[in-house]
Amino acid sequence: MRPHGSGREGSAFNIGGSRLRSLFRQAYQVLFGLQFRTTLLLTCVVLAATGLTGATYLRISSRLTLSEAKQHAQELAMSLASAVADEVERHDKKGLLNIAQATAPRGDVAYVMFTDVVGHLLAGYQRGAGNITQFLIDGANQVSVEPINKPQLSVSGELGPRIDIVYPVTASGSPSLPVPGAPPPTIGYVRLGISLSSAEARLSEVVRNVIGLAVGIALLMVPVGYEVVRYIVGPINSLSDAARMFARGDLDTRVESSRRDEIGELTRSFNSMADELASSQNQLLKLNAELEHRVLQRTTELERANGLLAEMAARDSLTGLYNRRHFGNLLTQLFAEATRYDTDLTCMMLDLDNFKRVNDSLGHQTGDRLLQLTAHVIRETIRDSDIAVRYGGDEFVVMLPQTSLGDARAFAERLLTRFQSELMNDLPEAIVSSLSIGLASRGEHHPVSAMDLVKLADEALYLAKAGGKNRITVVSSSAAGVEESWPAL
Repeated sequence: MRPHGSGREGSAFNIGGSRLRSLFRQAYQVLFGLQFRTTLLLTCVVLAATGLTGATYLRISSRLTLSEAKQHAQELAMSLASAVADEVERHDKKGLLNIAQATAPRGDVAYVMFTDVVGHLLAGYQRGAGNITQFLIDGANQVSVEPINKPQLSVSGELGPRIDIVYPVTASGSPSLPVPGAPPPTIGYVRLGISLSSAEARLSEVVRNVIGLAVGIALLMVPVGYEVVRYIVGPINSLSDAARMFARGDLDTRVESSRRDEIGELTRSFNSMADELASSQNQLLKLNAELEHRVLQRTTELERANGLLAEMAARDSLTGLYNRRHFGNLLTQLFAEATRYDTDLTCMMLDLDNFKRVNDSLGHQTGDRLLQLTAHVIRETIRDSDIAVRYGGDEFVVMLPQTSLGDARAFAERLLTRFQSELMNDLPEAIVSSLSIGLASRGEHHPVSAMDLVKLADEALYLAKAGGKNRITVVSSSAAGVEESWPAL
């Protein structure tokens, strides 16, 4: 007897499960629906455009700042060169030191050095340790004066990045300006460093502003974009719900819409389609049932015939093994799986020794029996996962998935032993025949493609035949042309 209240509890459980499924479906629509994805896409596009614009602005600002710093350094160096011409010509170190000490403490000047025409340091001043070390050639007396009048970026010392410039000091006090007659001689040089710390601070402020702008746009785009997309996607969601209800069998479902745009046209088309489908449902169900029965019957017959034809086309008629044409598809699939899962795949190529002699001396019927015996031995020796193929004539191929070279060699030895035993029992007149086997492994030889693996096995088979037949041979991966061979026991 069923306990009292069990039906009521089951009904409540069903209602709760239905509500839970409905909540899950709504949550899925919110997270993965068109409205959410479109809003996210619009936000990402705007952010990308803002980021690209900001990056372009930063790049241009950086170039302009660097260009302005170089121009400022050149102008300041030119001004100093004019101002210290007399002191440099007299080698007035005290006067030059006073000028350097008065110039260097200025906001963006990292160091100032005055030298004579050969680079001997006359006076200098630096604001941070290590700023001029890289320019000193001979202790603290010799200063590099190259390159002349070419502002360059330097990053050594405590003050970080700066613009460095060497400017000539001429005897006339005017730097390198053309004058009538011979140009004034160069009597010394000014080496000047302009710190970029203030420029970096300005760029950092720009970066913060760009990031703040991007965040602000994102925060603004999320609600605005959501509302805009909802206006477009809302009717589509209504159509989706109506289509779902219609598919469940509620043929009276219709969608109300007063819009005059493409979505309104789509709504009216849906309602018209629903009317036509509802009026012809019974007829369609009847015709569909009859058609399904006929299609099922014909499909079953066709599948049976296709399966038989496919099996006949894939098999060798004499040995029952797969033929070479079907082997191409199997080989590609096996090699792709081994590559994907990084497992070994060994190719074994076999060839009947003295097969022509058997054919010529005992007749083709005995040769066919020998081929069938070989195929039987292969089938009885391999695993279900292995693939055996009659490759052509008296050649066979066995693909051994997930089999190392050592395991394949042991398998080949068992196959040779069984072949010799069954040949002695069932076809002793063809005892002159034997098997030569070549092995190649994906894990050992690392072929690039499936056909390369087969070619390596074929090369090993050729070496087995050339080495005396009735043996197992592997082309060594350590040196080309060297093989490892084991005669049959």
